[in-house]
Amino acid sequence: MLPETTTLLESICLKDGQMPLLPFHQERVNRSRRQLFGIKQQLNLSRFLQNQALPTSGYHKIRLIYSRSIKAFSCIPYQPKPVQTLRIVATEPIEYRYKFEDRKALETAFSYRNGCDDVIITWNGYLTDVSYGNLALWDGQKWWTPAHPLLKGVRREQLIRSGKITPTIIRVPDLQYFKEVRIINALLPLEDSPSIPVTQIFLPRQY
Repeated sequence: MLPETTTLLESICLKDGQMPLLPFHQERVNRSRRQLFGIKQQLNLSRFLQNQALPTSGYHKIRLIYSRSIKAFSCIPYQPKPVQTLRIVATEPIEYRYKFEDRKALETAFSYRNGCDDVIITWNGYLTDVSYGNLALWDGQKWWTPAHPLLKGVRREQLIRSGKITPTIIRVPDLQYFKEVRIINALLPLEDSPSIPVTQIFLPRQY
């Protein structure tokens, strides 16, 4: 079991007073607290958020820091950052199965972007995630997502369950079979995420 000082993060989309992915966040919080701290009783996110003064219009990011209990809460306007170019970077294994507040390894990977807007983190030649979300790749007929991401995000899970994207193994050389990539996370729906042509993904020299 991890100590109380270990903290996790949930970033929840609040759009015009609605939180459509809240059940998926609740699942992840329950699972993380059970597996990391041995706590079976759920931390009721809905009840907690009902007691907060939340805006009823606009696009906002709710940020919860928690471990055995909720440690911090904030709600701020959300504006997606523009991403037009991505760089493939290979890293040492990054342990991020749980959404820890500590993002130092991801920030280090991001620092290797070398003029690009973000990075696609790879391990042994397989695509995982960008620094702040999961990947969705379009082959002209269907959307796919890497089968083994660093973090199984709530948006990714919702899209998989609804049949809109399919997990599969994707290696760096497989990028030639795709037309575009989009970044998805709790605050970025697939349909609203900017389309990044595969030609704007910059590869290491060995490819």
